[in-house]
Amino acid sequence: LSRDCKVEVQRILHQRALDVKLDPELQKRCMTDLGKWCSEKTDTGQELECLQDHLEDLVSNCREVVGNLTELESEDIQIDALLIRACEPVIQAHCHDVADNQVDTGDLMECLVQNKHQKEMNDKCAVGVTHFQLIQMKDFRFSYKFKMACKEDVLRLCPNIKKKVDVVICLSTTVRNDTLQEVREQRVSLKCRKQLRVEELEMSEDIRLEPELYEPCKSDISRLCPNVAFGNAQMIECLKEQKKQLSQRCHQRIFKLQEVEMSDPELDYQLMRVCKQMIKRFCTEADARNVLQCLKQNKNSELMDPKCKQMITKRQITQNTDYRLNPVLRKACRADIPKFCQSILNKASEDSELEGQIIACLKLKYADQRLSPDCEDQIRVILQESALDYRLDPQLQMHCSDEISRLCAEEAAAQEQTGQVEECLKGNLLKIKLEACKKEVLNMLKESKADIFVDPVLHTACALDLKHHCAAITPGRGRQMSCLMEALQDKRIRLQPECKKRLQDRIDMWGYAAKVAPAEGFSDLAVQVMTSPSKNYILVMIALSVCVLFLVGLLCGRITKRVTRDMKDR
Repeated sequence: LSRDCKVEVQRILHQRALDVKLDPELQKRCMTDLGKWCSEKTDTGQELECLQDHLEDLVSNCREVVGNLTELESEDIQIDALLIRACEPVIQAHCHDVADNQVDTGDLMECLVQNKHQKEMNDKCAVGVTHFQLIQMKDFRFSYKFKMACKEDVLRLCPNIKKKVDVVICLSTTVRNDTLQEVREQRVSLKCRKQLRVEELEMSEDIRLEPELYEPCKSDISRLCPNVAFGNAQMIECLKEQKKQLSQRCHQRIFKLQEVEMSDPELDYQLMRVCKQMIKRFCTEADARNVLQCLKQNKNSELMDPKCKQMITKRQITQNTDYRLNPVLRKACRADIPKFCQSILNKASEDSELEGQIIACLKLKYADQRLSPDCEDQIRVILQESALDYRLDPQLQMHCSDEISRLCAEEAAAQEQTGQVEECLKGNLLKIKLEACKKEVLNMLKESKADIFVDPVLHTACALDLKHHCAAITPGRGRQMSCLMEALQDKRIRLQPECKKRLQDRIDMWGYAAKVAPAEGFSDLAVQVMTSPSKNYILVMIALSVCVLFLVGLLCGRITKRVTRDMKDR
């Protein structure tokens, strides 16, 4: 249309959006539905909003004309004069550039959504923007930018699907499958993938924009999170924190959501919001899928924001409840998990956590030095992290919560977790009454014996001695621990007093552990021998025993198998 004609059409559309009586076609087709659904909605603009809310219940003729008008609104939100008036402050502060454009192609609404939680946003504007987002969920055509970017992809890959949320799921599943299979050419076009990311991020902000999650969790929301706001992903975060109390259907959906978020942290709205500045500081060069990994690596930096640090810890606790929520571990240990932990997998259900059982199984194999190199590296990282914060070990927390309250309450109450709770449990090993907890602490001792890096207290105490006496020794597989043991036995070497004390404590604990939980097999016995302070003596004695046995066998064989000379000559 010409510019003057376009202005005139927009003026008429603005008027009709305020009063359906000014739209003869709408009034003619929707008279019955207006009387049935919207008889009490008489204020300016309320009738059209009401018809949009009941879009799926309208007769086909009315639904068509309301759908067309909603589609027009998505292209030019300025048609909705009431919403524009309510949002004037936030438009002036954050969206004046796109508002001044002669032609709006969905940019203004996108800007309002992105700035929904700014201080200039008032209640009326926030309600109007959320209402528009909810209406958009009914049909992907109601989201103009998404429709224009993905129209061809939808027709090709997701035919016969109308609801926007279903279209988003269809397209994002296609993108995810192509990425995982490392296909040469993605089936979803680049422009569609970019807009799809915008839609996914918007949906992650409010649970009501994800009907597949919202519907199964409605009763849980009213029961567990009645006073929590929907926006800013606060409701989703509340459900995550109350996960153990959720109904089965809601729990399954939350688990699936967390699985998606862990593989693509950019979709974790709360993480991205709380850690926005820290991501800019530490992770500008990190790939979007490695953002959480990058934040974990910088978690203990002095420049790390406390709120972001707390959020990272929350996500680490979640990851350690189930290996499926840790994509890096899952990939690194894909051969080791079925090899060593198949019995646990057989009992597992598809959509519920394994409470750290698989990771606990892999930890034991790490102590036995039986994991593949890639898997060993990932388990070492998990051991190092959980050695500093007991909350990152689901099995320890599950079995030892009572003992921690009884024996280590002061250490557990400390704001900074520096491995003191674990140290307290080790020191009070003889006082622990619960067998399951005692077993977990013994496992911790076994793991620390295999690698000094997973025992932060001992490692800190012996850092100087490691540098002076074991610098040439390659870390891992108990080699540096053996080096320290030999240094402790060598009277010519003087270790630091704190290191000597901690090392002697560990030897006493390992001695007790060996009595309480003796080696279960040859591999356990081999590990105990190789990490023993008397390793050289034991190996020499074994070698002498084998030599003596060989000589005795040789001698006895000569006596018992004596052959006559006639037989020899023959």
